[in-house]
Amino acid sequence: MESPDRALRGTAATPELWGAVYMMLVFAVLSRVLRAWLLLEGKPIGWQDVVGLGVSLLVCPAPLLIGRAFRKLLKSEVNKSLLSQRTFKICNFWIAQLLVLAYIALVL
Repeated sequence: MESPDRALRGTAATPELWGAVYMMLVFAVLSRVLRAWLLLEGKPIGWQDVVGLGVSLLVCPAPLLIGRAFRKLLKSEVNKSLLSQRTFKICNFWIAQLLVLAYIALVL
């Protein structure tokens, strides 16, 4: 049964959203690698190409790391009773939704 609180509507799907975020991270990394593979077209790889590919691949996990750090901070605030469980559920849901949007933007 769904909660009568309108703010909590949809938060039951939060674990699935986090799973989608991890799958989108893998997809973003693979799409970046494929894009680099197609740009190189079998040419010899110079150090500039390696640096560009490395930076491109390092950008991919950045949104996830920031989102997980913020979620960890919120969880510690809940454990200290400085934040309500309701607020944590809402924030956790919206963090996952924003990460999905960020990874869609990364792939495009």
